[in-house]
Amino acid sequence: MAKKKRQPTAARSGRSTTSDADDLVGKRIQIDRATWDAIALMAREQMKDLPEITEEAFRDLLKKYGRTADFREALKMSAQMARKRR
Repeated sequence: MAKKKRQPTAARSGRSTTSDADDLVGKRIQIDRATWDAIALMAREQMKDLPEITEEAFRDLLKKYGRTADFREALKMSAQMARKRR
């Protein structure tokens, strides 16, 4: 896997920076060893790192339940649902 990039001092101290890459949220999770091994193997086979794999998984999860992480897309979906109710 790729090495984790160290955040600039301003990002670690809570001060805002101009880069969109600094708009990341981190959460520590625990998963069982078998699942981890399967994810690690898949990541190597697809030549992706863990953040890419997890972003894809969460996007798919949101899509499965009819949700989106994009605010504009959420507004469009909401308007479509409102039209269908009429």
